[in-house]
Amino acid sequence: MNESENLPKMIGRYEIKRLLGAGAMGSVYLAEDPRIKRKLAIKVVKLDAIRSESDRSEFLARFQREAEVSGVLNDPGIVTIYDVGDSEVGPFLAMEFVSGRPLDSYIKSGDIHTMELKTKLRIAAGIAVALDHAHSHGIVHRDVKPGNVMMTEDGRPKLMDFGIAKREDASLTQTGTFLGTPSYASPEQIREGQATLRSDIFSFGVLVFEMLAGTLPFPGTSINTILYKIVNEPPVDVKPPVMGLLPEGWHRVFSRVLAKSADDRYPTCTAFLRDLLDAASTMDADTRMEIMGVLKIGAGSASPPILARSHEETMYMPPEKMQKSGGMGRWIWAPFVIAGLGVGGWILFKGTGTPVLIKTAPLSARVMKQGVFAGETPVTLSLKKGEKVTLDREGFKPAEFQYTGSDKAPTIELQALVTQEILDTIPQGAKVVMDEVSLAGVTPLTVEWNHGKAHRITFSKGDLTLSPTYREGEFPRSQVYTLMPHSEAVTTGDIKTVDANAPGFLRSSGGFSVKVRLNNKDLGEITGTSKLSVRSGKHELEFTNPGVYYKETKSVIVQPGQTVNISLPVLVGITVFHPAGDIVMIDGRPTGVDSDGSTPIRVAAGRHTVSIQGRSASKSVDVRPDLPPIRFVVGN
Repeated sequence: MNESENLPKMIGRYEIKRLLGAGAMGSVYLAEDPRIKRKLAIKVVKLDAIRSESDRSEFLARFQREAEVSGVLNDPGIVTIYDVGDSEVGPFLAMEFVSGRPLDSYIKSGDIHTMELKTKLRIAAGIAVALDHAHSHGIVHRDVKPGNVMMTEDGRPKLMDFGIAKREDASLTQTGTFLGTPSYASPEQIREGQATLRSDIFSFGVLVFEMLAGTLPFPGTSINTILYKIVNEPPVDVKPPVMGLLPEGWHRVFSRVLAKSADDRYPTCTAFLRDLLDAASTMDADTRMEIMGVLKIGAGSASPPILARSHEETMYMPPEKMQKSGGMGRWIWAPFVIAGLGVGGWILFKGTGTPVLIKTAPLSARVMKQGVFAGETPVTLSLKKGEKVTLDREGFKPAEFQYTGSDKAPTIELQALVTQEILDTIPQGAKVVMDEVSLAGVTPLTVEWNHGKAHRITFSKGDLTLSPTYREGEFPRSQVYTLMPHSEAVTTGDIKTVDANAPGFLRSSGGFSVKVRLNNKDLGEITGTSKLSVRSGKHELEFTNPGVYYKETKSVIVQPGQTVNISLPVLVGITVFHPAGDIVMIDGRPTGVDSDGSTPIRVAAGRHTVSIQGRSASKSVDVRPDLPPIRFVVGN
């Protein structure tokens, strides 16, 4: 007798209609709530998967956690949980019935390849808004993957399975234990078993990469290989490029969302999607506006605090409309309309926080609350006593504000970032005027640079001149300025600038030359003494020298008529020893040098994979000048 012929008639109070799906651990049924005649899905754990009472308790606890998380969240992009309980057929979860298919079935069947780019981006935008909604309530999903996204019949995504979710400020039930699905796990989940909001953003990045490219960014034939790549290697190159997306934009966006360090990733899923939209070169304006409209639903500040919940209805009160009243504790009077009845009235709710106006000097600092972008100052947030937010503005040091419970928050004075910068020119020896003050000395010249101010620099040497300007937060970096004759400069007032359409130049500092590629096209080669002309603008450039096992992609801003100095790593001579004496491999390529430890191999400093030809063992090595000889165990 098959399972569909052996359906339970009831699970809890719910009438079972048919089997929707089954796996090794459990089954999902279509059911009906006889009290209100609502269709719903029932997820139940199979009894043969429960080996002990502790197993049953664990499943019930997971379902209870998922129900509690659903009770906090109220978003159309998240599957709603109605009930949780135990029954004769096992622990169960009653949830919203979504008529459709899981996203992973589109990927596994290949149906995803028939979708247009704009359709995929609409799906990604819907998931982004749902995740950001969860994050705004401090909920970390911890298992974001295509199998946990249901697609409705009209093409809308709904995020589900918050069974291993947790509040960001809660501790893990098992410290250091990995939870989640390997291919979509973040490096910190693998290394420490810990997940934050940005761990979800990494997993979401993997999901979107797979949707668009048709492959995982960290593929492998075994779990160990996949986990190693996630922690140690960059995402795979996609060739040919994804249709409709600029290659340099693709690399820039996914390098950030899949960064190994959580701090280097996007602060929100919607911020990631906005950058990805900018890389969509073929998208029409109407579609772009439509998707941006979806993202704006989840953008900006965190959701207002939940004041009360009745069945499936959640009532919100914007912080700016909250008022404190006397009495014990903090209470909020909130006008509302009872759904479906149109009856107005007043009700007393206990507040979840106090509205706090946060101001900074200067204004327009980004505010992050629990790792989620919450707006720019001045902004009003609902905060509890002791809760912290971080403040960030370009050109200023990051600051932190902790709410003390006082009625009035102070204005936070941001401290400007001050660094030592080198002003350099071609030719050198130019006089420098900075902000109308003549500086002592000539280029190259080290100056104290206040990042919190705009600056104007004028270089001059004989008949050569140039006057670059910098906005707040901008600074010279490694820029080397090529001076121009007065006759070739375009004068605007008393500021001399180069023609905006003029190209810029690249040169390198280091002990080796590199080839430069842009959009998979060779631009030429640069050394410390030769320059390469490159069109002005921001580029993702690839620099390579196979002879010293160097390959790196850098984001470079090329200004008209200016020279950018590309800093290259030093060369290191490494020796590798293996008793077999076979050929040493660096980054998967044979070096032609035997592994007897006698011949140094010139390698650019940085992370490399060292192996022995014909042997399975390999080592990921941080190559540096003080690196001791590399040895492999006999037999590997």
